[in-house]
Amino acid sequence: MNESHWIDSPSHQADRKELADLSGRNRTPTEDARLAELKARVRDWARLNQAAEDFVNGAP
Repeated sequence: MNESHWIDSPSHQADRKELADLSGRNRTPTEDARLAELKARVRDWARLNQAAEDFVNGAP
């Protein structure tokens, strides 16, 4: 992913990599559950990143 992230710790990077790895193949039910968890976490970070960017850019 070539997105820019305000919050980009090593754990965030690892989770995004794991998400990409799991997304491109057949998964076990356990991996499907992990994929759902990772998607939710990455979406939450995206919202936080957008809020940070809006704040910096002066959005109401």
